[in-house]
Amino acid sequence: MESDSILSISAPFEARTGVRVLAAPVLELVYAHYHLLHHLDDGRPSPLAWLRELRERRPGWLDALLALCGGPSERAGHGVFLLACGLGYATDDDPRRFLDDLPSLPARLLEQVDALAPTPRADDPEAHAKDERLTAEIRATLERMARPAFGAELQPLLRELWGTLGPDWERQGRSAAQAAAAAFRKELASTGDLMQALPRHHFTQFEAHATELRELQRRGQLVVTPLSFASVGGFHLEVHDTVYLGFGLHGESAFAEQADELRALAGQLKAFADPTRLQLLALIARFGSFPLTVGDLARQVGVSQPTVSGHLKLLRSAGLVTLEKRGNRSYYHADSDAVGALLRSLGDALLS
Repeated sequence: MESDSILSISAPFEARTGVRVLAAPVLELVYAHYHLLHHLDDGRPSPLAWLRELRERRPGWLDALLALCGGPSERAGHGVFLLACGLGYATDDDPRRFLDDLPSLPARLLEQVDALAPTPRADDPEAHAKDERLTAEIRATLERMARPAFGAELQPLLRELWGTLGPDWERQGRSAAQAAAAAFRKELASTGDLMQALPRHHFTQFEAHATELRELQRRGQLVVTPLSFASVGGFHLEVHDTVYLGFGLHGESAFAEQADELRALAGQLKAFADPTRLQLLALIARFGSFPLTVGDLARQVGVSQPTVSGHLKLLRSAGLVTLEKRGNRSYYHADSDAVGALLRSLGDALLS
């Protein structure tokens, strides 16, 4: 399962109140931009059709966009998010106003950063220092984006991106996001609890977010949008006292698919769960040029032949060893490709 992109940042900009749940094409666009910067060249398969298409076509404007926005650093792309949310474009029903105004937006938002720096937290020096670092980082990002040449280059590149995404948004993305928003509102009205309405496996379900979000829900300072262009990722973007939440429409089905894959992987990994079995596999792999019988392996490991046969049966069922029959004798060989693939799958599952 693709890990997808998750953006979680906060910024000290002026907020607007009101709990809203809606399809938001501007946020779809800026999320897709963020996702591209982090996953276009990560070498992993993607369930997102629009990303696969761009990988296959690799238009020239796409490389220009990556070069302009600085590559896949941890916060690459967050500046465009801030422009949309900090200046009132996030909930537009169409990205055209945002794209038309884009060259002038970094300078406008930069003025707000200077005017609305966080109030010093005398009672929490560590939090105050963190706010100062974040403000400095945001200011540096916006100063770079406020250069006339940057805005002049970024605008046509984001137009090209929406030129790719827009037809799919109109064809099916909008209706899917609207249906998900309606289902979200219905669940929220039924339970009164934002966390019940959010997907069960969304990253905001973690305790670090849940308490804060319930408080923001009580104060009515949330904007929630389902994302048709995301799989399992999303965003948690705090702009002063308003939090913008985005979640992929297919996150729950992707989580279920991953759970199935991990169950199958766990079955294969049982072959490694016994020291004798692991020793047998190591012997077979190490002496791959020798025809090893059950008797050979039993003597090497110091267990009975029936015990070795039982272990070899499990290794064969996991696809890690193969059996070669010569007359009335059976010889075993390690499948190095299968062993390597299993270890890579484990690494991908745990570390991606």
